[in-house]
This record gives sequence, C-alpha cells and structure tokens, in this order.
Amino acid sequence: MIKLRLAAMPSCLAIAICTVPATVAAQSTDGGETAAQAWNDEIIVTATKRSESVNDVPMSISAASGDELAAAGIRSADDLGKLVPGFTFTQSAYSTPVYSLRGVGFYNYDIASTPTVTVYQDEAPLPFSAMSRGAGFDLERVEVLKGPQGLLFGSNSTGGAVNYVAARPSDTLEAGLDASYGRFNAWELGGFISAPLSEGVGVRLAARHEGSGEWQRSATRPNDGNGKRNFTQMRALVDIEAGDRLTIKLGANAFWDKSDVQGAQLIQINPLIPPFVNPQTLVQPIVNDDARIGDWTAGTNPRRDDRQWQLTARLDYELSDAITLTTLTSYADYSQSDLVDPDGTALVLADTLATGAIESFFQELRLSGEFGNGSRWIVGANFENNTVQETQVLSATDASGFAPFAIFFNLPIPDLIPLSSEQRFKNYAAFANLDLAVSDTVTVHAGLRYTDTSDRFTGCTGNSANGSLAIGLGILSQGNPFALGPNPACTQLDANLQPTITNARLAENNLSWRFGVDFEPNDDTLLYANVSRGYKIGAFPLIPASSVTQYSPVTQEKLTAYEAGFKLSLADRMVQLNGAVFHYDYRDKQTLGSVILTPDIFGPLNLLVNIPKSKVTGAELQAVVRPTEGLTLNAGVTYVDSKIGTFTNFDPFGVVRNFKGEAFPNTPKWQWTVAADYAFPLSASLNGFVGANASGRSDANGALGENPILAIDGYTLLDLRAGIESEDERWKVTLWGRNVTNQYYWTNAYKISDVSARFAGMPATYGASLSFRY
Repeated sequence: MIKLRLAAMPSCLAIAICTVPATVAAQSTDGGETAAQAWNDEIIVTATKRSESVNDVPMSISAASGDELAAAGIRSADDLGKLVPGFTFTQSAYSTPVYSLRGVGFYNYDIASTPTVTVYQDEAPLPFSAMSRGAGFDLERVEVLKGPQGLLFGSNSTGGAVNYVAARPSDTLEAGLDASYGRFNAWELGGFISAPLSEGVGVRLAARHEGSGEWQRSATRPNDGNGKRNFTQMRALVDIEAGDRLTIKLGANAFWDKSDVQGAQLIQINPLIPPFVNPQTLVQPIVNDDARIGDWTAGTNPRRDDRQWQLTARLDYELSDAITLTTLTSYADYSQSDLVDPDGTALVLADTLATGAIESFFQELRLSGEFGNGSRWIVGANFENNTVQETQVLSATDASGFAPFAIFFNLPIPDLIPLSSEQRFKNYAAFANLDLAVSDTVTVHAGLRYTDTSDRFTGCTGNSANGSLAIGLGILSQGNPFALGPNPACTQLDANLQPTITNARLAENNLSWRFGVDFEPNDDTLLYANVSRGYKIGAFPLIPASSVTQYSPVTQEKLTAYEAGFKLSLADRMVQLNGAVFHYDYRDKQTLGSVILTPDIFGPLNLLVNIPKSKVTGAELQAVVRPTEGLTLNAGVTYVDSKIGTFTNFDPFGVVRNFKGEAFPNTPKWQWTVAADYAFPLSASLNGFVGANASGRSDANGALGENPILAIDGYTLLDLRAGIESEDERWKVTLWGRNVTNQYYWTNAYKISDVSARFAGMPATYGASLSFRY
C-alpha cells in the first residue's frame, strides 16, 4: 500500500471527459505503482462493470476522487456541474432534484418521477432522485457516464448515469477526521476509521454532519430567516475475502435531513384568473438582485424531515481464472415530510406538505469473462421492485384559481386539498455485452438489453378539508348528485362528470442496444465511434387534477445516440486531450406541459406530455496540462444544441403555441470549466498549495415557450482555495472561498399559481477546513 499526496494528483475540477486516476483516491492504490505510474498507466474506473483504464473506455466519462470532490465543496449530485460540463441540476418547485446530461432530463415535481440520469451507489441503483442525497460522502471516486446507459445501468438512463464508489476497508489501520467552519455559521464534522478485523475481513465506518445557520431573509419580514442546514450521513462497510475465489462486500448507508427548504424569489405576478386576483398578491415585493432574499408564508417554517437507509450485498466468485459470477442485492427505505412554499410570497398560493415513502429492492446476477487476446463478455439479468406512496396537501386559499368558489358559489375557498398516489413498479431485464478484440488495435463492441416494466398507479385528488371543493365541482358538473351527498373520497371527474378514483396500469417493454468500434494504435491514442439506443419508462403525474385525463401517463421515451471521440496523451503524457461529438435522435421525450380544461375555472393546469420528435447535437473538449511538477491546468467545454420538433401545447401561461425549434427547458447551449492547481514545498516537512476553478453556463429557459419571464441567465462562478499540509499528509489546513465574486444567479424559473418565481444560487461563502489522517 502506498500513500499518495493530493498535491501529486491531477486536478479534476474542470472536466468534460476526465482523465483523473480513480485509483489515486484518498488512501491508496492497489499493487505497488508510484503516483506517476498511477497517473500515466492505471487510471482505473468501473464504468463498464469491470476495472479498466479510463483512457481505454470508448465512451465519454467524467471521474473525480473523493478528495477532489471535497476540495471543490461537492457534497451531492446537485453540485456536479462544477466538475462536469453538460451536467445540469435543477431544483424543482417542490424540492425534488432534477438531473440532466447533455440536455436529457425529466422535470417533474413528485418523488416517484423516474429520472433520465440515474444515481448509483457502488452500482446499486437509487432509482428516484430524492434518494440520491446521501450517496456523496467518504468516496473513493465518482464516475459520470454520458449518453444512454440502458445496457448495463438500467432502462431509465437515457441521459447518463452517476456512480458513486465508496472508499473501501483498508488492510491496515487508517483513520481520518475532517472539520470546517464558514460563513452563515456553516460547519461540518466527519471522519472514518478503517481496519482489518481478522485475516481477510476488513471494516470501514464513516460519518458526517453538516450544519449551518440561516442564510435567507424574508422579503416582507426582515427578522424572519430561513436556510438552516441539518444533515447527517453514516456508512458501514465490511469486505470479506472468503477464500481464494470468493469476495463479499456488505454495506449499510443512511442519512437524516432536517434542513430548511429554500425560499423562492418572486419575479412577476401572473394571475391564473386576473379578475379574481387577491389585491395583496399585487403588492408582494419582487426580488431581482439578492440571493439572500426570498419569501414564504408568515408563521411557517419550510423544512424537511427526511430519512433513508440502504443495505447492499455484493458477492464475486471466480468460477475459473477467466469467469466470474457476481450477485448484487440492494434494499432501500426512504421517507419524507417536507413543508414547501414555492410561490415566493408571504401569501398562501401554493403551500404544500409533501409526505411520502419509497421502498426499493434490486437484485442483479451476472457472469463475466475473458477470452482470446483482450476479448471480454458479460451476461446477466436483474429485477427491480419499487413502491412509492406520496401525499401532497395543497393550500392555496389566497390564489385566484379558487376565488370563484366564493364569488359564484357562495362557498368557502377550498383550504387543504390532499393529492395522493401509490405506484408499484416492477422491472425485469436481461442483458449481454461483448467486447471482441479483432486485432491488436481494433475492438468491436456489441450489447443488448431487454426490459419489461409495469407501473400500477392509483391517484386521487381528495376533497378539501372544509368540503367546498367537492361541492363546487358538483355545481360545475350541472347539479351532479354528489354535490349534495357525502364528500367523495376523490374529486377528479370522469367523462360522465362523476367523481372517481384513478386506477391505471402502464406496461411497456423495450430493447436497448449498443454497437461500437475503437482503434488504439498505441498506448497514447484511442479513437472510437458508437451508436446506442436507450429508453426511459413512462410516468404518471401527481398533480391537482379536476379531470381523470390529467392522470394520463406519458409513455416511454426512446433515444438513439451517435457518438465519436478521441483520447490522446501527448508530450510524454504531460498533456491529455479528450474530445467527442454526438447526435441524439429523440422520440417521445417526456416533459411537463399544461392543459386548460372545460369549463375553464382553474386556468392552465399541469399535464405530463410526450414530445414526438426532437434532437440534440453537440461536442465536448477537455484538456489537462501538467507543464511542471506540482502544476495542473484543466479546461473543459461542452456545446449542446437541443431542438424540439413540431409540437403544439399550452405554455405555462395558458397560450397555445408550437414549440418547434425551441431548446429543451433548463438546457444551456454552453457549459465550461477552467481550473488551476499548484502545489509546492515550503520546507522539508511542509508543503503549500493554491487552487482556483471557474465554472459557467450560458442562458437557458425554465419552461416550454421560452417566455422571457422564465429566463435563466448565464453565469460564471469562481472558487478559490489555499493551504498548507504536512509532507507526510498527516494534516492539512485549507482556506477556501466559493462564488467569491458573489455572483447572483438562479438555477430554475417557473410559473406556479398566480406568480412566477425562481430559486437563487448560494451567495459568496468562505471558511476554513482542517483534516487529520492516521
């Protein structure tokens, strides 16, 4: 085992196609290579479910070590855009994160939304984005795979996959402690201990807590604050070498999140039904230049009360020197109770208590092997069983949409409206892949995956607590008897204007595939070309529905990707230059659209829709230069040109439009990162280091229609760091600043109820970190 200095490692703080040595992560490398050898020869990732050099993988991959993530302040997938051009995080109106790669994402509100970019923990899927918050700590590395990954990583990865690889138990006693303190009384305390328990048995325990004070202030109540952080993570890993051929890896992960939910910022008043707008709505303060200002209903505390635990077990048994049997099992349990107020005002326009639970089981069995001179194969099958229950209790008593109940029907305005759903997902899949070395320089790749999916959905928009919603809808349905009878359990109306519960089943199947060829004339050059197809299963919405048609699902989307690229090591491997061009043929893209029902009493309502045809064309380029010892320069850029084909729908403001030629929502055309890191000796026992990285993106828009109200301006963020460390890396002190220019930016803009609002990014933060290693 060899200890490696962080200063000796190439930076990965600005990568498009990273060439970071994944084995050069926090603690050690396998075998006996030096740090230079790890950089030059053994840049190991497991993107294809086997260990290989990142420069031998014929696809676009980004990777970063756990130390580099910590240095950049990356705590979850939400911040990966700092490292990975083409990766976009969008905070939805109801706090569910949305991840996109190269423009491929699925914006929806509920926790049951199946993402296009799936997050994995040591290859075990976290099938819903809300479950991904606890994956990013005590890591060996993270790998980001771009483009459809439906072959080896599941049917939903049309955009890509993010695989977090945890730091494993060591064969000698190791321990670490990390602490930091910064602006807004933000503090972190974490650590790990890793040791062998006996011959062939190792254990690693890790924990971290993040806390902070308030960083937001109410726009209408200056003494009312928001933004506290209270997040705890734990992990326990056990590795067992049970003989010469059997390896067992067991894991337990958990997190608890009791943080505040960020307050939104009001950017414009857009009443659903202008004649009935509440006069108080018209005088709510607009926010346009201060990230620290937001608003929420007086007397409430938007906050989370979420928790998750996950158990994993992986067994690898070498049936022979050339064939390995692998079984991977995972069970995760997630629950949430989030009070969110996404309207950016002090009024009750869209206040929601979102409670829910997820149970997720995953089982995979696969065989992999090698033959000939460098040829490899893998066959396997997996099963996934997920159950999601969710209830959103909506309160909108100040909204114009419900004002007609009082004006026309002489009824109380509906107060608390429960929106509930239960979904039961079952996925069966079988896959096979072959990498055939037809010569010393040419390898052909081919793979297939068949997936059969089923989603059983039960949806209900319940009656308001005061009963007026059912009565009002009964009057609207021309004196339907239920208006005078007992309150119905569900109030959405069927084609006969009868209240009903929605029970539906969506069954789909698909065949994903990948074909490619790569040419490697020498150890420093790789040229590749791939064509692949991936699918994302259909989805049901959880929305306020007055008609059963709003609960209609979107069907599965299909993406066919064409990609060609190169990976070049130049100037005696002092320069690494990687690039790719790609084109996506996108069919039935899933997105959040709108509908106006008859009679039109509520204005535009949300509806999931399929866009028949669209396309994405782009390119990416990344260069890593190490001109002298201790200095690493890194720059990457991604260009994404997304275009919607002919598609007509309502925009969020109720206008019927043809969106042909528009870019996808939340998809900037340009993203870039630039970084510089320099490490230098201060004395025989002390080293210094300085670093900077900038990341930026061009303009985008938050919704279909490209309405300038929902524009998301481009921005560039600058982070700085400097510090000292002992020569033996036993301790390290870092001073850091993030968004040091205090750039005002926002990550999402949306229309909701009578307003348009957005979520601002964090203002300038700064602090100090201290690390000890034993």
